[in-house]
Amino acid sequence: MGNVKHAFTSAKADGGDASLVRPSNWNAAHTGAVEILDRDLTQIDVANDAAETSIYSFSVPAGALGTDGGFRLTLGGDSLRNAAGTLIIRIKLGATTVFTSDAFSSTNLADRYRWTLQVLCLNSAADAQKWNAWMNMIANVANLSVRVGANTQKVLLEGQASSGEDTAGALVLDITADFSVASASLSFRKEMALLELIPAA
Repeated sequence: MGNVKHAFTSAKADGGDASLVRPSNWNAAHTGAVEILDRDLTQIDVANDAAETSIYSFSVPAGALGTDGGFRLTLGGDSLRNAAGTLIIRIKLGATTVFTSDAFSSTNLADRYRWTLQVLCLNSAADAQKWNAWMNMIANVANLSVRVGANTQKVLLEGQASSGEDTAGALVLDITADFSVASASLSFRKEMALLELIPAA
């Protein structure tokens, strides 16, 4: 992708000595830097709805990952579970559903859970990926929630997987959530997302 560049752009023409750093080198995109592919502050709330719903979607550009690059996605939001019902989280790339969580239910509470989901995908070849994902949900009225010891008002998810999508073409990364039943007391809300490109070596 190469969108990391010097803030200053030189208008001077290159000199004749190709062994020196020239203005065209200075102006060129850098390689090897982690780049921001997407930053999203759109709130999406899966509430009173039992249908599978996309909470984040982005089309990863064709060839952006190369043969050994990847991406890291961080999502954050909150969730309400104050009625019977289970939740499933899915992580998809192209035609592949890479992760499908167990249907889980947290402790019923009037307080919202704060959650973070992080997804790491690395190419081992242009058409082969390895994945790691984790999610943490903690209930508290504070904006920085704390749970110590064997407190049940928290949920942890952890996963590893592989896929065989061809990243030479553009592929949609999609994160979805769905409840087993529709209830106004069941809500899963995405507040923000940051998608970072890990460059090819």
